[in-house]
Amino acid sequence: MNRKFISIMTALAVISTSTIASAQSPAPKAVQQSAGPTVSASQAGIRAPATSRALSTSAAKDAHMGAGRNVALMVVGGAALIIGAIMGDTAGLLIAVAGAAVGLYGLYNFIQ
Repeated sequence: MNRKFISIMTALAVISTSTIASAQSPAPKAVQQSAGPTVSASQAGIRAPATSRALSTSAAKDAHMGAGRNVALMVVGGAALIIGAIMGDTAGLLIAVAGAAVGLYGLYNFIQ
C-alpha cells in the first residue's frame, strides 16, 4: 500500500515539475536590425566571433537564474524518494519523506 502511494505521488510530482519548468521558459526576443549599410557588412574575409562587452556578470547570472543548485536539489530529492519507495518499511518511508522535502525545497527555490 505504501509503495503504491509513494509511486503515485512521485509520478504526480514529476508531471507537475515538468509542466512548471516548461511554463517558466522565457520567450525569445526579436532581434532588431538597423536599416542601411553597416561597418560590419563592409568587412571582407574571416572575422572573429563577436563578443559583447555589454553582457556583464549580473546579466550572465540572470540568464542562468541559479538553476544549477535548485535543479540538483530536485534531482536528489526525487532520487531519494524513489530509493525510499523501493526500500519499503519504516526506513524507506523516512528516506522517501526526506527526499520529497528536499525536492520540494528545490522546486520552491527554482520557482522563486
